Formats: sequence, structure tokens, C-alpha cells
Amino acid sequence: MIHVYRWDESGVVEMEVVESPRPPDRPGHWVWVDVIGEEPDTVRRIGHDFGIDPVAVEESFAATNLPLVEEHLDDIFVVLHGFSTGGQRLSTPEIDVFVGANYLITVHDGPRGSLELLKERLSEEGGLPVTSPATLLGFMALVGGRRYAPLILELERQADALEEMAIQGDPQTVVEVHALRRDVIYLRRALGPQYEVYEDLSESTHHAIDDHARQMFVRVALQHHRSLEALEAGRALLGSVLETYRGAVAEQTNEIMRVLTVFSAILLPLTLITGLWGMNFVEIPGDDLRWGFWGLVAMMAILVLGLWVYFTRRGFIGAPRLRELPKAVGLGLFNLSTAPIRVVAGGLRHLGRNDDRAG
Repeated sequence: MIHVYRWDESGVVEMEVVESPRPPDRPGHWVWVDVIGEEPDTVRRIGHDFGIDPVAVEESFAATNLPLVEEHLDDIFVVLHGFSTGGQRLSTPEIDVFVGANYLITVHDGPRGSLELLKERLSEEGGLPVTSPATLLGFMALVGGRRYAPLILELERQADALEEMAIQGDPQTVVEVHALRRDVIYLRRALGPQYEVYEDLSESTHHAIDDHARQMFVRVALQHHRSLEALEAGRALLGSVLETYRGAVAEQTNEIMRVLTVFSAILLPLTLITGLWGMNFVEIPGDDLRWGFWGLVAMMAILVLGLWVYFTRRGFIGAPRLRELPKAVGLGLFNLSTAPIRVVAGGLRHLGRNDDRAG
């Protein structure tokens, strides 16, 4: 499926679904071609029609590309990563972008939240103050960057919940923490190079990047830098949660050992007494008394009670206490499905007005 958005010199946007998009043939006109889930041959044909470097087109098929930017004579090739919370784990799907003087081409294998939001905003009355392919890429980057904010807030919320579980010594804490740390590392692996991509774009002198777009890329780079700092702080927080859990488990183990030691100390004299009176001798003191057995039992009970009181006053054991059942939290960040999209959708309505004033 290929969506084509066309701009003329007056800024009017027209959208259509085509099979073979063509570059604009009039001065002042430019297009956004969004290629969704097409075969490589289709992408090669589009690249040929738009005069894109064949090497960059072939590189876009590599699914393991990290975010990068490559400047060519007539265009710029950019690899970006978003994020997806569907399925059972967090993923960072790739978006390949080709930017020229009169076109922006995006290639991806499925719907992307930031692109869908951008299309929705473009279709509204008033739209966005998009003046060039590079500024459209800037809006796309701003939308994608803002989607990380609710994700990081959810990370902090789950870390707080895990801290409560760690204090209780809940064994599930280890599983939850490692799931979150995996997601944090996964995000940092994509956000770090992507931050450098936007820094490079903000300093680029390529003819396809105008001054307004450079200003937008500066904002996006700052946005990603803050997200990276928040992820680093979250990673440190998860490390402290693990330390808290280990301390709680060690404390519980010490308490168990202390109680077992106290019980052993209480049973030791009782074992000595029963051992003495259980010896195979004919004449044992108290053996001929009718109340001898019950007297011995009473003496042992008094001894147990006395030792228990003594150990309690010395602080060797404490009164039993009930622990609250910990609240379960989701594994990792994959349970965030549409929350980032809902948050960004509200802010996107003011994005165009703010950038219009900035320009």
C-alpha cells in the first residue's frame, strides 16, 4: 500500500493511494510517499523513478540497521527507530527515510504510530505548517520523540511498585526487574544513535535541509537527550531495587536463622533432661513418685517459657508480624499499547501552532 501526499506552492495537501508514485513535475510542488509493507522490487522501482542512490535503496532492506544518516548528492538517507508495545515484548521497528528537495519517502513493513498520528493531523482543517520535505521529517521526529514520555513515566511507576515488592522480599521482584532492565537497554540501544542522527541533521548543510527544519531537529535532539537521561536514571533505580531485594532477603534469612537458633537453644536443655531420665538404670530419682512424670513435664514447660521470655527481652526474637501481599506489575513495558499514542495525540494538536510561531 502506497499513500501519496502532494503539496503545491500554496501549501494545499492532497492524498491518494497509488501503485506507482511519480516525482512532482512542477516547481514548488513536492510529495510525501509512504510505502507500507511493499516488496523490495516495488521500493527499487520507486527509488529509480525518484533518482535515489541505488546503494541507499539496497541498504534500506537490512533489518538490523541502527539509526543512521547518510548524505548523498541529491538526497539524504535516514534510518529511524520507533517502538512497539504489541505482542509479548518491547520492540523498536525500523523506518527508512529518503529526503530530497521535492520529496520525502518513508518505507516500513507495517503501520507506525507516529506516522498515523501525522497523517491524522494533516487531514484536519488547518493541518500543520509544513513547508518542505525536511520540515515534514521534523514533525515526524517530534511526534516520535513525544511518544517516549508516557513510556518513561510507566517505567518510573513500575520501578516504584517494584521497590515495594523488593522491601517485602517478593521473589517475583527479580523477574520483573530483569524484564524492565531488558526493555530499558533495548530502548537506549535505539535512542542513543538516533539522538546522534538528529544532531547531525541539525548541523547539516545539505540543500534538502532548510533552516526551519534544522531548528526542529535541534528540538528533537534535546528531546531525545532528556529521554536518554531518564532511561539512565531508570536503569540506576532498577539496580537499587535489586540491592533492596537482596538486603530484604538477607534480613529474612537472618531472622529465620535467629528463630531456629532460639528453638535449638530451648530444646537443648529439654533433650538433656529427657536423656537423663530415660537412662536404663533401676533407681532413678523421682521414679517412685506418683506425680514425678507430671512434675518433670511442668518443670520443662516452665523452663521453655522462661527461655522464651529471656530471648525475647534480649531481642533475639520478635513478635510475629503479617506482611501485606505485594501488588503484581506487568512484565516489562509491553503492556503499554495505546497510552503513548493517546498522550501524543493531544499534544500534536498544538504542535503546528507552536512551530509556526517558532518559524
